[in-house]
Amino acid sequence: MPVFDEYIGIDWTGALPARGIAIARVRPDDAAVHLVPPPGRHWSRREAMDWVGERLAAHHRVGARALVGIDCGFSLPYVPGVGYLDGRAAGVDDMMGLWDLVDEAAVGGPGADDFCGTPALADPRLGPSFWLAGRRPAHWTDAEGGGKRRRVELVAARTGVGTPVSVFNLAAASKQVGKASLAGMRSLRYLKRRLGDALAVWPAEALTGPDGAARSAVTEIYPTLFRRRAHGLAKIRDHAAMAAALARLGCHGGSHAGAGVPAAFDDHAGDAMIAAAGMMRWAPLDDVWAPKGLDTGTARREGWIFGVTGDMSGDVTAIESGAVVRGGARGGG
Repeated sequence: MPVFDEYIGIDWTGALPARGIAIARVRPDDAAVHLVPPPGRHWSRREAMDWVGERLAAHHRVGARALVGIDCGFSLPYVPGVGYLDGRAAGVDDMMGLWDLVDEAAVGGPGADDFCGTPALADPRLGPSFWLAGRRPAHWTDAEGGGKRRRVELVAARTGVGTPVSVFNLAAASKQVGKASLAGMRSLRYLKRRLGDALAVWPAEALTGPDGAARSAVTEIYPTLFRRRAHGLAKIRDHAAMAAALARLGCHGGSHAGAGVPAAFDDHAGDAMIAAAGMMRWAPLDDVWAPKGLDTGTARREGWIFGVTGDMSGDVTAIESGAVVRGGARGGG
């Protein structure tokens, strides 16, 4: 049952220029969720990763650790016997190898310095697998084993968590998950290289480092999962609604949203805040760290969405009552 000293929720974007990033943080000792202001008008992706990197490095120096959740796909679907990208990624066998491929394909394109992932779509290894625009292409299928959805996305849909959009679907103008995910992979590569063994990419890596010490972790999140349990499907954009939602997730007193949260905010800030609180509430539950359907191969190749347990029966009761399932925690893939 992992315990972290801080929980950081990040709402992400793949847009160029980046305009929709929001960061929120919460500590269990006071349970007050705070928005983190950007250094300028908006966060760039590089600025966001540098802030996370500096904060986690500071935690590491004093023996503390944080759980960071980012709202983007950490990987692409992997089909046994075929691999990634309909077999066009020869030699790439895990998500970090995939990050290298995406970064290589995007380097030199527009927004390269801010980890934009869209230029990678021009690479013949990547582009043909994506639904870029227009009508559904002939190669597209949402069926299991069809190569367009990761295992966790199928599990989420089956168990009523929600229906995450395929990372290959760029035709849905309002849900550019693919662009955000490609940018996320480049950004995660940068963050992991900066922090090395001080950071675990969960569930691909164990929550303890090579020296056996606990370390900070970064994981994929789906804010809708937390929001629908605490509030409903509608986005949260005002302080009163956020205070009520956060109270259901264990925030207390009159400072639910922290002193720096305005009376109204955009849905990016709302998702970052609900995600930070949701991670703090979910993290003590053992089944979050050992979800049904997650095996070692899936962990290192496709990753997983934090909070998708594979069996949602009983989760609401446990979370709302504050019950914790005791036992040995799974230490990552």
